[in-house]
Amino acid sequence: MMEKLNLLPWRDRQRQQHRQHFYALIAATCLVVAAGVVGANAYLAGQQSVQQGRNQQLEQAIDALEHQLSMLPKLERQRLAFHERLAVIEEIQQERNQVTHLLNLLPAVVPQGVYLNQVSLAERRVALEGDGDSNGQLAMLLSRAEQSPWISDVTIHSILAGREEDEPATSAFSVSFVLKQPQAGSSGSIVQGENP
Repeated sequence: MMEKLNLLPWRDRQRQQHRQHFYALIAATCLVVAAGVVGANAYLAGQQSVQQGRNQQLEQAIDALEHQLSMLPKLERQRLAFHERLAVIEEIQQERNQVTHLLNLLPAVVPQGVYLNQVSLAERRVALEGDGDSNGQLAMLLSRAEQSPWISDVTIHSILAGREEDEPATSAFSVSFVLKQPQAGSSGSIVQGENP
C-alpha cells in the first residue's frame, strides 16, 4: 500500500503555498519600503521648507539691518547738526544777557570821579572812553576791572592829561576789555570797590 502513495501533488501544493507566501512577503516589503521612502521624502521636504522659511527670515533681518546701517551716516550727520544747533543756542543763551551784565557791572567798576563819554560793545569786546578827575581814579578803574570775574584782557589805550581854562584838570582815557562768563567756582558776583 505504501508503494501506491504519491506525494508529488502535495509537494507541488506546498511549493505553491511557499511561493505565494514568499511573493506576499516581497510585496509587503516593497510596500513598507515605498511607504518609508515616501515618508522620508515628505519629512525631508518639510524640513527643507522650514529651513527655507528660516533662511528667508534671516535674509529679511539682514536686509533690515543693512538698511539701518545705511541710515547711520545720515543719522550721524543729523546728530552733528543737532549738536551744532545746540552749541549755537547755548552760545546765544550765554550771550543774550551781555548788555545786562555790562550795565550791572559798570557802576561797580567805574569809581566816583570817572565819567564815561562813550561805551561800545562789539563781540564781547567793550570799549570805554571818558574823563577822570585824577590818575588814581583811573588806576582804581583798572584795578576793579582786573578783579572782576566778568572781565578779562583789560587794556588801556590812552590817557591824555589836559586842562582847559575854566575847568578843573581832567584826564581823558580810552580802555577796552573782554566781557566774559565767570569761571567755574566763581560766585559770579560783581566786584565792589571802595569809593574814594
